[in-house]
Amino acid sequence: MSGEIGFIGLGNIGEPMALRVLQAGHRLIVHDLDAERVGRLTAAGARSALSPMALAGQCRAVLLSLPTSREVEAVVLGQTGIAQGGRPGLLVIDLTSGDPARSRDIAAKLGTHAMRYVDAGVSGGRAGAQVGTLGIMLGGAEADVAEAQPLLECFGKSLTHLGGIGAGHLTKSLNNLVMACNMTALSEALAVAVKAGLQPDKVVAAISASSGGSWISQFRFPNFVLKGDFSGKGGMALGLLQKDVAIACQAAREQGLTLFVGALVQQMLLRIAHEIGADPPNQSVARAIADWSGVSFHERET
Repeated sequence: MSGEIGFIGLGNIGEPMALRVLQAGHRLIVHDLDAERVGRLTAAGARSALSPMALAGQCRAVLLSLPTSREVEAVVLGQTGIAQGGRPGLLVIDLTSGDPARSRDIAAKLGTHAMRYVDAGVSGGRAGAQVGTLGIMLGGAEADVAEAQPLLECFGKSLTHLGGIGAGHLTKSLNNLVMACNMTALSEALAVAVKAGLQPDKVVAAISASSGGSWISQFRFPNFVLKGDFSGKGGMALGLLQKDVAIACQAAREQGLTLFVGALVQQMLLRIAHEIGADPPNQSVARAIADWSGVSFHERET
């Protein structure tokens, strides 16, 4: 079988992940609806394919970085999808923040074509993808995960195999639930601090060095929120974060559990997305809470 690797989805985090796979020495074939993104990868040495079907027929493994499971289903199972063109034994590695139930369904349908599937939720944003430090949460058969690992190590630093298919995507949604809770809580705490006349950068630094510290306080706020940077460089869109929190809350209901804090944060994200839209990056949660409070966490925005 050909040694080529396919990569479909060259978005905010997909493009730097694909570039690192290419830079690691793999023969890469890419596909995306955005010709400019494809052009940047082909200029760096990749080849391109006109459809997922055409790409899959040339590859031993295909990585997907798409917005939701809906797009994954279309790319994998559609009329010009991977299942139509891939060879038996093809390994599909789904880097999307997917719905675990739909991931299991996609895997089962690929199985009817003698193709394999691993779900691999990634965390760490575009910056982590660029320097190869993403955290990756994996679900799938042990042998398939082992085969995927060398490719994932091109852009991931911490790889954890959590169980069968769907386990990686479930854990990613739970990670993003915690992240959203941290961002909301820190935003509200900072609003109180600013109202009381404290300097936001000093408050964030103090919390980061104390028991309330988190990745949000140590990275996302200093590098984005406090600098007024609400560009896409900050990470996934608000609507995608909202989707992941909804997946986590649904998983809790399926287990007969109530997430009191999680449900409240889910409602806050719905309100924020209703006010500013689903496309702004997720650090916009902090800007919305600052606006509600009549304060500012920064001097200027970009």
